[in-house]
Amino acid sequence: MKDYSLPTHKECLVILAEYHVPPHIVSHSKAVAKLAVFLAQRLNENGAAVDVTLLDRACLLHDLLRVLDFKESDFNRFKRILPDEEKAKWQWLRAKYNASSHEDAAYDILREQYPTLALTIKKHRYMILLDEKEKPDTWEEKLLYYADKRVMHERIVPLKERLAEGHKRNVFSHGSEAKSKINTAKVDSLIYEMEKEIFEKTGLEPLEVTNKTIAISG
Repeated sequence: MKDYSLPTHKECLVILAEYHVPPHIVSHSKAVAKLAVFLAQRLNENGAAVDVTLLDRACLLHDLLRVLDFKESDFNRFKRILPDEEKAKWQWLRAKYNASSHEDAAYDILREQYPTLALTIKKHRYMILLDEKEKPDTWEEKLLYYADKRVMHERIVPLKERLAEGHKRNVFSHGSEAKSKINTAKVDSLIYEMEKEIFEKTGLEPLEVTNKTIAISG
């Protein structure tokens, strides 16, 4: 019997609205959830024990505080008029969690009411695979981490393409450019190992899984 509580799907959408998560981030999170749940169902069919509900909710909320990573202070990058309430909420969140990653900030917000969910979300940080004590350990943690690395915006793409796009955006995020290349090479190799572990148990090949595959299966 589960010893943890989870929000309903509807409650997740309410939380996303409460924190004014941008529509494109919500769309990305829903796409990550579809991929992760698809893989979880295949794993369960092959003898694994994945909590699909926990995984779905973690995917929906994994970028709850993604606004912390936005570089712009005036929000001109958005192609829509932002309500003052939305700007004020983001600015407040950035001030409160100035020194935190979006993963740690989401954990802080959710941990009291949903500790298991919060911990699952916390472990999708890209560099966490280098931390032997903190790296994803459960199927739910691994599938969230992996699915997030396969979804570019709303589109499922090969891991190589998604990682290359991420490195281009975050070239100095892990130290100097030289140090960052060393770190990302280490992490990327571990992500490929995770991909192999997942797909060996699904009976599928990574490139077989696309948006169309999931749409047909659903």
